Amino acid sequence: MAATLMQRLRQILASAFDGAEVSLRRHQPGGRIGGSITWEGFEGKPQIDRQVELRRAINEHVGPEERVQVSFILTLTPAEQSAMAEAT
Repeated sequence: MAATLMQRLRQILASAFDGAEVSLRRHQPGGRIGGSITWEGFEGKPQIDRQVELRRAINEHVGPEERVQVSFILTLTPAEQSAMAEAT
């Protein structure tokens, strides 16, 4: 059985960002995939550079017809993730 796009994205991101916590879900309406990736390697990097790394990893393994199903994925450090959790 072929892996779903969400399963493949989890594998792609876990491989590209070793040790990262990857959280993805389908958003309604539309069913696009979004979420967050928390990784120590983002420490000290501006958000734009993190997004470039993320998109590069996705673009290398996911074709354009499936990429349109991927919405925004937050790129966070563990400290940022912790601060967000405390704020909610």
